[in-house]
Amino acid sequence: MINKYIKEIKGKINGKIDVYSVLITFEVTCPARQHAIKKLLCAGKRDKCDELQDLQEAKQAIERAIDLIIDSWKQ
Repeated sequence: MINKYIKEIKGKINGKIDVYSVLITFEVTCPARQHAIKKLLCAGKRDKCDELQDLQEAKQAIERAIDLIIDSWKQ
């Protein structure tokens, strides 16, 4: 059985990866999902926002991703 959660990471630099390499590896192409994932992975760890604000913005991005899917069904 293939584990969908284990991927070979491309773009490793000295054993380290960045968020963008993770998004590429897992083929996340929706900009709203990309934004949410970045917010979730780094919630409260940047100087820009606190953890709560990052989580709220991730929630908004997920809601937008859902809206994009629903809109695509209507076409």
